[in-house]
Amino acid sequence: MRTLILTSCTGEKASKPANQLVSDDFCSGRKHLQSREKELKDFLMPAESLYTGQQHVRLMRGVGLIREEGKQVNLEFQILSAGYGLIPSDRKIAPYEATFQGMKKGELRHWAEQLDVAKDFAALMATKRDLSIILLGDSYLEACQINEKTDFASPTLLFCGKGAAKKLPHHKNLKVVTLSNPEAKRFSCGLVALKGEMAHRICSGLVLGKLTPKILTATKVDVLSVLENGKVAASKQNKTSDKKKPPAKKTVMRPNPQVDKVIQIPKSWWDKPHRKKLRYFIPEWDDLVDPDFDFITDTHSGGRGDWGNQVYAHQMYPEPNYDGLLMSRAVAEKSKAKRDRINDIGVHRMLRVPREFPIMGDCGAFDYIMEEVPPYTTDDVLDYYTRLDFDLGISVDHLIVSATEDQKLYRYNLTINNADELLKEHHKAKLKWEPIGAVQGWDPDSYAKAAGQYVKMGYKYIALGGMVRTTSREILQCVQKVREKVPADISIHVLGVARLDWMNSFAEAGVQSVDSASYLRQAWMRVNQSYTSFDGPYAALRIPEAGKSFRAKNMEAHPDLTESKILKMEQAALNAVRAYGSKKGSLEDALEALLEYDQFVTAERVDMRDAYVRTLTHRPWEKCGCAICQTWGVEVVIFRGNNRNRRRGFHNTYVFYRLLQKVLAGESIPFLTKDGTTNQLGLNLV
Repeated sequence: MRTLILTSCTGEKASKPANQLVSDDFCSGRKHLQSREKELKDFLMPAESLYTGQQHVRLMRGVGLIREEGKQVNLEFQILSAGYGLIPSDRKIAPYEATFQGMKKGELRHWAEQLDVAKDFAALMATKRDLSIILLGDSYLEACQINEKTDFASPTLLFCGKGAAKKLPHHKNLKVVTLSNPEAKRFSCGLVALKGEMAHRICSGLVLGKLTPKILTATKVDVLSVLENGKVAASKQNKTSDKKKPPAKKTVMRPNPQVDKVIQIPKSWWDKPHRKKLRYFIPEWDDLVDPDFDFITDTHSGGRGDWGNQVYAHQMYPEPNYDGLLMSRAVAEKSKAKRDRINDIGVHRMLRVPREFPIMGDCGAFDYIMEEVPPYTTDDVLDYYTRLDFDLGISVDHLIVSATEDQKLYRYNLTINNADELLKEHHKAKLKWEPIGAVQGWDPDSYAKAAGQYVKMGYKYIALGGMVRTTSREILQCVQKVREKVPADISIHVLGVARLDWMNSFAEAGVQSVDSASYLRQAWMRVNQSYTSFDGPYAALRIPEAGKSFRAKNMEAHPDLTESKILKMEQAALNAVRAYGSKKGSLEDALEALLEYDQFVTAERVDMRDAYVRTLTHRPWEKCGCAICQTWGVEVVIFRGNNRNRRRGFHNTYVFYRLLQKVLAGESIPFLTKDGTTNQLGLNLV
């Protein structure tokens, strides 16, 4: 069984002498390279022994199996090196520092041509074998220049990321298997090592006779399922069954023509003074509710939720509770229906805001945080921002976090190069929307150094990313360091951070805008801070839907509970809270009913008595003048399903927006301390 495995070099190597080869050595001709290799003769070793990255380590386990026990497998093992080009795995080479990752497209293509990568790859693929396996990252695939004319003479499995897969042309013998974060979790393997793990499992299956090239490359076979459990499973896209199952009954969605209206914004909103100091953008994450939801029967007026029968927060108030919206590419394209809609009518019309309302776009780096390369190119993003009519667009960045520590320099330089490309192409095309350069780093100095480069590029707006998990004080120090390198006429945006009591400090340090959905999302993500008020946070009253909420479903396994008893306790809690809300029932009755139901929801439930007493006693929903609290009253503080929880999130944003204006005006917020925490019940508000 003739089998080819083609993998890439890795940054981690068995030896890294101080005088190791660098890119200039490979560019200086064959004689120079041979001379340098003589200097490094003590470090020369077979290429397969030099690399120690996790992908290579896992791959070598499989290669070792074939060499030890796979007599029926004739293995050809090739490595694509960013220094040496395409080489046999047993070729002796010297340690070097060179990679295709992070190179600009033109630079990558030029260097790959110098190494004859595309020519050698085409020749390698044109040779007939029983099976070929390709394990290359996005940049290395780019170097191979795969196109419609590439001849895949053998059945070929190619493992790559989603971004690279989209660029690959269809070939009869080529089967592309995409790997991303879900697959990494599925196989309990870091994404950087996942291709190597897949190859190891294939090698093991070939040696044991459990796998054959025919099984692995069959159109209807789900390769990942085979590698996960060793059993042949049909692909989800092509899965068939002799028995036709009746289609599941779906609730019919009824559109509501009254909801699809662009809001009108009063002049007073545009003139708010805080905006000259700092603007607040809120991320768009499909946060919509049914305006006619029936809270008594828990019934959606449109059958089920959809863009065509639900409204955004800014449609429920006389004016928006934020200065702009931020839409991530990953969110905009999460479903085909949404992608088609936004491409058809543009971002402003889809979000139902007037054209002059600011909308910022970014790529959603958290969604591809563990990908080797971002799934979007600069050319693609330029087209996306222009076509959908964004007002501001952020360059393609790649997050630097502890899990990607070994890639931080690569990600850092990739982000800088992408920003440089975006601005140059933006100026060349004379586009109308404002470009924002995304800045990544790992400490104040690295952020400041990058920001200094953006100034030289010509940016007038930059965005500091990757700070969501950083303390407010550290963010402030970083901003101050960046501002030393950035003139006052260049705006700074901080991505994902809007911590109330620090906003004035951020603004004074030179931040012009921020974005965050934390106050919206804490409505359903924070037990004791679900409801924000001008007097501090309160706990919402949890009454999960029996038979629907995953928490309430846990009750069904309790030996002392029947379905009817669960429903009875649920209705008793709802009725008692509503009676108290309308001042027809007592606090004691509401509290007793709440706690009786609450004790069975989870086995290790936090005692909510004190928090509930505080919420019920203070009746914060009555003191709030926002349109949502005034219309739906106590229903807003009941923790139960999307239409209550998101309404409460909209209310939280209303309160936050007004508190933000007070903070920026220099007013103190009584319940906050300087570090952004509340002095009531010891609750953290930020």
